[in-house]
Amino acid sequence: MPTAFPSLRQTQVETLLRLVAVGECCAVFGLSNTGKSPLLRALPAPQHLARYEQLAGRPGALIYVDCNRLVELTAPGFYEIVVRSLLKALEESNGAPANLLQHLREQHNRLTTAASVFQASLAFNQAIAESCQQLGSDLVLLLDEFDEVYTALEERALLNLRALKDKFQSRLTYITATVRPLNESRPGGEDEFAELFAAHTLPLGLLSPEDARQVIAASGGAALPSERVDDILRLAGGHFGLLGVLTQAAQRPMEDLTAVPNARAECLKIWNQLRAEEQAALKSLVTEADEGLNPHDRERLRHLGLLTAEGELFSPLFTSFVRRQSAAPAQAAVGVLVDEDAGEVWVEGVKVTVLTDLEYKLMRLLYQRLDRLTTKDMIVEAVWGGQYFDTVDDARIEKLVSRLRAKVEPDPAHPRYLLTQRGRGYKLASHPSPSKDENEA
Repeated sequence: MPTAFPSLRQTQVETLLRLVAVGECCAVFGLSNTGKSPLLRALPAPQHLARYEQLAGRPGALIYVDCNRLVELTAPGFYEIVVRSLLKALEESNGAPANLLQHLREQHNRLTTAASVFQASLAFNQAIAESCQQLGSDLVLLLDEFDEVYTALEERALLNLRALKDKFQSRLTYITATVRPLNESRPGGEDEFAELFAAHTLPLGLLSPEDARQVIAASGGAALPSERVDDILRLAGGHFGLLGVLTQAAQRPMEDLTAVPNARAECLKIWNQLRAEEQAALKSLVTEADEGLNPHDRERLRHLGLLTAEGELFSPLFTSFVRRQSAAPAQAAVGVLVDEDAGEVWVEGVKVTVLTDLEYKLMRLLYQRLDRLTTKDMIVEAVWGGQYFDTVDDARIEKLVSRLRAKVEPDPAHPRYLLTQRGRGYKLASHPSPSKDENEA
């Protein structure tokens, strides 16, 4: 679980607090491990709550919601995690009215047993309404890892969130954290929910040298020699994730920081989240530097936190990675390959697009049991956790398998690798099946 760093990015924290204090919704975006989660986790810190009250003239309840913890990628699943997070935060604060806590417990129970989306929506709306009316403070929902949820939610669920905001005005505000701006994240472009954030969409960008030093110290590097710290700062280039893995490696005195496997994995995560045209622009930047980039590509890469103020790639490690990508020959088609160290998934020589956390957990489990049956109980335990045996039903597993199949199969309608064993589970084949699995429904 990412750690909160309350003293990092003070300029951006101040911007966010000033906006939500006057009832404005805000969207933060940035690529993998740029520090979105630590930023949102830090906002409910006491000093930030005090600053909110100073700015707004009234207290605020800033509630962190980790959307990666959804049991089901549906509107009821989203509503459940929001109410669960709200209830937990208010219980821990010891300041919420007892009758409000009891009401939230009742609505959460209704959510988990709702027979329809409509019933779940009613329970969610009542939970939010009662919170806005009884808390005695503004309610700010910090929706972290919101990408997949936003893409998956039906329009009526997003309209419901918009309607709640319109009803309660400054007493209810949202901050979202995504890889891309919301208007680029959902098929069809901007919707009425995304309109709430149109005026305040903030690229996260790179950490300042001062903030980077704080991350190094918090990651166990406080006692490192100054030259070792300087190496980390130079190689990480202000990228939150690289700072962490390089600091861990630097505590092993003989470790070559330019060849840390986990640093390469961080670079790969960034690369896999880029679109083809962005990857092409980066390749041009490292192989044809004299030609330069057109202003559009340069601005896009800068907003993604990949370029410094001088227009150079942020990290020597990432520069080397891009150069290797430019020179690498196409891999031979060798069936299915999951490289856990690098975080790479290949099918028939083609690198799979970025998998969600749940999809990757499932892919890794299936690969570990290559050519063997993987039961649904095994999937629940490995992907969601054993505590969800009674919650995750066959339909949820099938939906996850279907989403994974859409990404790893050359022809998802006729699967050759991720095969269904009817009534028993699933199997990942090391070599393509010659025909559609006879048991596939």
